[in-house]
Order: sequence, then C-alpha cells, then structure tokens
Amino acid sequence: MKNFSSQIECIKKDHLIFNKNYLEILDDMHFDSFESVWKYQDGETIKKIKARSVIRFEIQTNSGKKYFYLKHHNTKFVGIKRILALFFPKLISSEGKREFENICDFRKVGLGTVLPVAAGERFVKLFWLQSFLITEDFSPFISLEYMLRDNPEFFMGGNASDRKRNLINRIGIFARRMHEKGFNHRDFNATHILLYYKDKSDIPEIALFDLQRVDRSSVPRFRWVIKSLSELNFTLPDGIFNKKDRISLLLSYKGKKKLNLWDWLQWLLVKRKTARIKRHTEKMTARRKERRKRGLIER
Repeated sequence: MKNFSSQIECIKKDHLIFNKNYLEILDDMHFDSFESVWKYQDGETIKKIKARSVIRFEIQTNSGKKYFYLKHHNTKFVGIKRILALFFPKLISSEGKREFENICDFRKVGLGTVLPVAAGERFVKLFWLQSFLITEDFSPFISLEYMLRDNPEFFMGGNASDRKRNLINRIGIFARRMHEKGFNHRDFNATHILLYYKDKSDIPEIALFDLQRVDRSSVPRFRWVIKSLSELNFTLPDGIFNKKDRISLLLSYKGKKKLNLWDWLQWLLVKRKTARIKRHTEKMTARRKERRKRGLIER
C-alpha cells in the first residue's frame, strides 16, 4: 500500500520539480518539459473552471495500471510582482509549485496527504503565470464526502456509533496537529478529508488533499480553529451528525473531556461562522447555476 505520510525526495530542473520515485514513469510519458505536460489532454476531465482544470489519466506499468491527476492552474496576471521577483525570487510562487511544496512539508511532519509526482511553472509574456501539479490517485483512501453520500449507514445506527465517534476524534486530532505544526488548510471540509479503514478497523487513518491554499504561521492563530471547524461543520450532514457529535469535534481538537467558558465561546463562534458559510454557499450555488444556464464557464 502507498505511504501517505512518507517524505519525498525531489529533483529540480529549471522550473520543474519531480518526485524521484516517478522519474521512470514520467520518462515513459515524455513529460520532460513544462510544455509536454501542459499540452497533455488525454484522460477524463474531472473539473473545469476559469481558474483551473483537472484531468484524470491512467498509465500501464509493470505492476499494473496507475491513475494520476493533472491539475492545470490557468494563466494568472501577476503584475508588478514579476519585476520585483527578479530581485526577490520567492515573492512569486505559483499554485502548482506551492501545492507540491506544501504536500512535501506536510509529509515532513507526519501529516498524511497525497503522493506528489511533478509540478512546474512558467511565465507567459512576462506578467502572466501558468503552473501544473501531478499527483497519484489516492486510493485506497476515499473522500469523507463520498463516504457520507454513498454509504451513510456506515456511520448510522447503534452498531456504527463507535465508528462515528472514532471518526470525529481522529479528524479533531488531525486538525490540532496540523495547526500545531504551523499549517492551516483554509478549505478543511468533508470533500478534502480522506479516510482509510485498514483490516476492518473502526478507526480510520486520516489524510488531506488540495493543499494549494495552505496558510502558514509559526504560531497557530485564533481564527484557524474557528474557520476550520466551521467549514467541516457545514459539510457534516444533520441526518448523521447531531449537536453532541459536533461538540465532540471541538473536544477532540482541544484534547479535552469538558469545555470551559472560553471553549463555549469558540463553539458559539463556530456556529455563527457555519451559518455564514451556508448563506455564502447558497448564493454561490445559485450564481453558478445561472452561469451554467447561460453556457458560461464556472468561476
């Protein structure tokens, strides 16, 4: 089985980064330049919006088929930062390169995430930036969103109560460790949380993907816990998770058995933030639906 928290040995070439373990596969695909990857269009389009698109493709190897995701970050205007970057190279970091580096840094501190394969970036006409990221398919892990949608009974009923309790506890612990290590995901919800139940265990292994927007700080910030737990709280369906479950998530994050006055204040802030996320999501969903009706690409 793939190791979702092992460290990655990287090789850099011009504006490309490769995972050393995938050099043979990348060579077979003739992915030896930014252009060769950028023009690749085979496979199934998983997502296509104005900012980016994702293609899922397969490769036949000696050990069988392997599946990969190629994420294109479309051309973005960087303006005057491009000039400043000539003197301060770290001022500009593309989404593809940044996500590759975030994945590697998560793994350095033992936080589970996907397997990075390659990333690249390039400037177009001086002031525009393009980038890509390739990752391997994260099976046997599965998104929590899909688990809740396709197999909700797994967490429902008397026999499943331990599974739900273990799930909440492991996610809370993962979120706390992530923040303690100086990372904030900024989109911490059921879609991006990955689960794997090994050998019929009721305690899942947890991993996280889509790390392009990760925020960093040497000291965890107060708003991190509010935003992260609010985003997750919004994506946990009411038919499966009740108020006690949601409070248990905060208890697990805090590593406590009982909330104090300060913790209850944070819980109230989480509820308020959750309501705001719900209103915003409903508004965005309606807007996207209208754009689809008009034949326009989603933003």
